[in-house]
Amino acid sequence: MKKFIFLILLFLITIGVTNYSLGSNLDLGVSINNGKLTNFYLSLGEYYRIPYDEIIIIKRKYPIIREEELPVLLLIVNYARVSPDIVIELRKKGWSWYEVMIKFGLEPEKIFHRYIVVYGPPYGKAYGYYKKPPKKIILKDYDMIELSHIKFFSEYYNKDPKIIIKLKEREKNYILVNEKLHHGHEIESKKHKEFKERKEFKNENRNFHTPHSHFR
Repeated sequence: MKKFIFLILLFLITIGVTNYSLGSNLDLGVSINNGKLTNFYLSLGEYYRIPYDEIIIIKRKYPIIREEELPVLLLIVNYARVSPDIVIELRKKGWSWYEVMIKFGLEPEKIFHRYIVVYGPPYGKAYGYYKKPPKKIILKDYDMIELSHIKFFSEYYNKDPKIIIKLKEREKNYILVNEKLHHGHEIESKKHKEFKERKEFKNENRNFHTPHSHFR
């Protein structure tokens, strides 16, 4: 009986160690080997309110999804309230990102309206020149990926879409664009915090009154 109990305990401990190792590897594979990629995942997670670990799991479970496709995938998941698995299955069947959005009742023309107006060369189509783009535009996968990044970065970092487009012209990919924005955001946050602390300190000193002395 004691031997049986010992074997059960050993089995449970082994499972626990294995799970811990898997969890550690899952995190270490991204955070230690590629800090820039980690920042990209963290920014996406905060913007779409999806746990960082879940994004890693999605990427590892479906290698077919490239890093650059994560923003458009998470956008559809967030807007349509569907599982990533369902979206990815459609992609496996050959559906375009545009077709997937239409499938779930989403209208890319409305979702990306603000960004289509400024989205022009060197990124692609002539509709980027329109002040009032056509009501119906068939966006290719490349366009969907670009627009989803521009929307994500513009809204998450509170930047003009034109700034995002110019950054992409200089950087090799959107991972590096995020790194630039992330670094700039940290500097701005630090300055804002220091300014706030100085202001609070001045207000405290201004409100401080020296007690009146009874001795003249």
